[in-house]
This record gives sequence, C-alpha cells and structure tokens, in this order.
Amino acid sequence: MEHLTQKQVEDYSLRHLPAAELLALSDHLGECETCRLRLESDAAFFALHEEVFDESSAGHLTANQTADYVDKHLSGEALQVVDDHLNSCEQCTLAVADLRAFRNEIAPSIDREYGPAITPKVSQPGWRERFVSLFKVAPVPAFGGAALAILLLAAIGWIIWRTPRENKQEVAVAPTPVLQPSPSVEPLPQAVPVVAQLNDGGGVVSLDQEGKLSGADNLPPAYQSLVKKALTSQRIERSSQLQGLTRASSTLMGSDNKPREFSVIEPVGNVLLSNQPTFRWSALEGATSYVVEVYDEQFKLVASSSELTERSWTIAKPLARGRVYSWQVKAMKDGQEVTSPRPPAPQAKFRVLDQVKASEIMQAKRAYPTSHLTLGLLYAEAGLLREAEQELRLVQRANPESDVARNLLRQIQGLRRD
Repeated sequence: MEHLTQKQVEDYSLRHLPAAELLALSDHLGECETCRLRLESDAAFFALHEEVFDESSAGHLTANQTADYVDKHLSGEALQVVDDHLNSCEQCTLAVADLRAFRNEIAPSIDREYGPAITPKVSQPGWRERFVSLFKVAPVPAFGGAALAILLLAAIGWIIWRTPRENKQEVAVAPTPVLQPSPSVEPLPQAVPVVAQLNDGGGVVSLDQEGKLSGADNLPPAYQSLVKKALTSQRIERSSQLQGLTRASSTLMGSDNKPREFSVIEPVGNVLLSNQPTFRWSALEGATSYVVEVYDEQFKLVASSSELTERSWTIAKPLARGRVYSWQVKAMKDGQEVTSPRPPAPQAKFRVLDQVKASEIMQAKRAYPTSHLTLGLLYAEAGLLREAEQELRLVQRANPESDVARNLLRQIQGLRRD
C-alpha cells in the first residue's frame, strides 16, 4: 500500500471510516513509519491530546472507571460511585456512551485481527486492557462525543502500532518446508526483425517479419489492412475508379510542361473529390473568347459556360456523384470555333467520386489529419491521384532516408503518368 493521502489522514483522525477500512489503515500505520510520524505531527491531534490530558480536569471518571463501567465490571460501592457521578455529570455520561459505541463497533474486529491463530503461550490483553493501560497515567477529562471519538481512534491506532508483529510469528506453527524443484529457465524470445518502418502522424508505424503491424492501433481494421499491404508490397495498385478514363499526350495529362498547342489541361483522366470542379486549358493565340461544355456518358450536354476571356472556369451547378463526364473547350478566333480536344485525340473524361466514398474520405481527414500515410493510401484507393501524391510527398519528407516512402511516392507518380 502506498503512503496515506491527506484525506485518509483526516478521515482516520475524524473517525469518518468504516471499521474494516480503519483496521486496514491501522495496519499500514503499524508498518509505515513515515505515515505514523505524519499522523503524530498533526497539530490538531496534539492540541486535543494536551486538552484531554490536562491535569486540571480532575474530578471526572478515570479511564479505568469508564472502561470497567462499560464492561460491567463494577459492583457494590464502586458501581454506586460511578452511577452517582454520571447522574450529575453530562460530560462523563457522553464519554461513557461514546466508549460503549466504540467498543461495540471496533473492538471485536481488533480481537479477531490481533488474536492468536492457535492457543498462545502468553495470553493477550483484550481491547479494554490495552485502552486503559494507554491512559492510566491521567484521568479521563470532561469532553464531548466528537472529541472522544477522535481520541479513541488515535488510541486504537497507537495500540496497533505498538502490537509487535513478532507476536503473530511466535504463536503460529511454521509449516514444514517443501522442497521445490528448480524452475527451468526458458530462453528469452528473440526480437522479430522489422521489414518496414515509417514516421507518420507523430508516431512510428512498423511491420515486422512475421507480418505484425505496430503503431497503427488507432486505425480501424480496414485501414490497418491497407497500410500493412502497402508496407509489405511497397506498391500501390491502380484504382478501379480510374477505369474508362483515358489519356492521350502530355498536353492532356495536366503536366507542368508548357503546352505546344491549344489543349485541355484538367480534369483529364482522373477522379475528383469535388462535384463542382474547375476546368483549365491552355491559350490559343489570337483567340478572343472561350466556351466550356460538359457532357454526360450519353454525350448529353449538362453544363456550359458563358463566353470567357480567362483560361479557367468553375462549374456552378454540382455534378451528380459516381458519374463519368467529358468536357471540351471552344475558342473563338477570327470568327471561327476551334475545339479541344478534337479527333483523333480521345475525349477528356473524368469521374466524380461517389457519395459513400467521398463521405469516407472526409471523415478520415477529420479523424486522422496527421496520418499522411493513411490518407495517401485512401486517396490512391479512391483514384484521387493528385491528392495521394501530395500526402505521400509529406511521408517521404518525414522519412528522407526510407526506401519504402520513396517507392510509394514513385508508384503514385507513375500512375499519374499512365
């Protein structure tokens, strides 16, 4: 048991504890000198002790008289003297009542706890003898019930502290020792080698040779499986969400190279988290205006812009989720329309992520905002290649010497170039 708290010391002194807990704390005080000295040094306890044992309080019942009266050991003239005094002394009457209540509540527990396990060599004094022997140096003063309660608890604590623990050992019969065979020493388990390890989200995610994933306990099982698969293979598979979306040349891939001719830039061949995308295209020299047109899979016009002079446009009406769309931009030059893309180039297609997957992605961003590995893999699985590359760049930055981080980033970059 650790040292007593301040509340336990106060409750012990003020008798706010049940009998069982009182005895448990008394046992601790009998073995812990620190707590014992702490209780003894309580200023209120000593002030009460001095007040209670003030010699000027003579004229009241002594400790022996009080204890004998409670145990009904008085008779004849001695009993008459105490009865006469109690008839005229309210303070001693309260003291007798409190002592009787104390005996009935606490003494049986003490006798059981500290009584001999077998027939003792020397008879042990009961609660009354120990109590009276403690206070035989001074008469019991005039005090109220609350003061007596504090004093009695302090007294019983002192009795328990002074009870030698050796007494129990003297009267107990030592069991016959039984020889036990020497336990076999088992070899310590060997550490399993780690095959992949990455700093991520303020912690470390690792995978050992036996396939055990560590550092990802906060992730749900599905996400743990995703991380484990990526660390094991160091590969990112192409998302099924990208099927049916084609790319032609570098000018249709949204590359950073300056387009050599009028062409669409983005979105082309990718999946979008937003259902209100922004369309971008390169300039056509001499063009005076541009118009963007968006079509569904049946090549039905679902949205178009007004005449634009800038080379970007954000659609105002949200597109339906889970659908594939295509788009084109028309440039007006010298009174003629120039369209991009135009045959033989394929259509500029894109997919708007379905509602279920979009909600999952948004929830993951809120739940694991610093786990760039988890978010990168979730983006890649959903076909959000640009967002996946951004997250995996952060992973590689946190692990500049890691081949695993480098390989995952290269995988996603390769998918974007396909």
